[in-house]
Amino acid sequence: MATRRMLSLQKTAVSNKFSVLKNFSVCSLAFLAFCSVASAQTKSLLPGVEVFGGYSHLSFSSSGLGFANWTEMNGWNVAITLPHIYKDLGITADVSGDYATALEQYVYMIGPQYKWEFNRFRFVAHGLYGRAQTRLRQPGSTFTGPSDRQRAIAFGGEVDVPISDRISIRAVQADYLSTSAFGSNHNGFRISTGLIFRFGKH
Repeated sequence: MATRRMLSLQKTAVSNKFSVLKNFSVCSLAFLAFCSVASAQTKSLLPGVEVFGGYSHLSFSSSGLGFANWTEMNGWNVAITLPHIYKDLGITADVSGDYATALEQYVYMIGPQYKWEFNRFRFVAHGLYGRAQTRLRQPGSTFTGPSDRQRAIAFGGEVDVPISDRISIRAVQADYLSTSAFGSNHNGFRISTGLIFRFGKH
């Protein structure tokens, strides 16, 4: 009798363990499936975003400010782009800062861009509009003075080379930049290069 009862208890214990393992397995599979669906939905809801950062060189026409015809300036360029607002038409926000011994210029622009691909290369054309802050770097000067903030317009494009699904090299970005400062117009050519990081759905 005692032996039969012990066998019954062992059988019940094994059955309980099997039930617990079964329930745990079902819950685990359900949890993993939920995480997969949630991750897929998050990726599909997050729009594609590209972030660029790199080096900038600006050839600035500075004769109207009492300097040589051209001042060569070096600095940085950053841009955030939504590349697929409608098919290959997107919008980009571009910020740069370039510096020389006697001058510095910060440019903040936004505008449409259009992208197309050929082989492994991506070609982009854009038109940008915004503001440029041009400052004379003199002893005792500050970020705001003596400086002038006026309109800025840029037309140009870039060539990008993908090196992975999420990272590309901006081989070159070339812009014709037109700005106003201290009552005169100043044209220039800005060349940039750097890295692009892609986030979200592409």
